[in-house]
Amino acid sequence: MITNKRDQKICDRYSAYDDTGHVRCCECPLVKGNWKQYDFRCKANSHYDRKTGEWEYDD
Repeated sequence: MITNKRDQKICDRYSAYDDTGHVRCCECPLVKGNWKQYDFRCKANSHYDRKTGEWEYDD
């Protein structure tokens, strides 16, 4: 869950399509999961659960 303008600017920069038509989310510093294992959790689509100590997808 993005809660501030700084994180939103970072997300906008890395999720924008480049000249080849690809996004660069795998290079984004907001990524919390391992994209190589198809775990696409990041601050844009997940939140931190203090009870479990892990990042979980937003509902």
